Amino acid sequence: MVDALKSVFGPMFESMLKGEITHHLGFESNDHKTTKSTSNRRNCYIEKDVKTKSGKVKVKAPINRDANLEPLLIERRM
Repeated sequence: MVDALKSVFGPMFESMLKGEITHHLGFESNDHKTTKSTSNRRNCYIEKDVKTKSGKVKVKAPINRDANLEPLLIERRM
């Protein structure tokens, strides 16, 4: 049961984080039609361990070139 919850939470968290970076940047990933007013782009992903009541869940969180995104769902470590 716990593993089943982890397999649901991981992709759900990743989708939500992708939504946050899309909102932050103002365009979808691989959107070649939109004129971009910034050179800031998605750069890569970083693996994070998110602690839940069901245990740790590994997620790939997107990051941007300028590293100025402050995610609301899963905060960055300081």
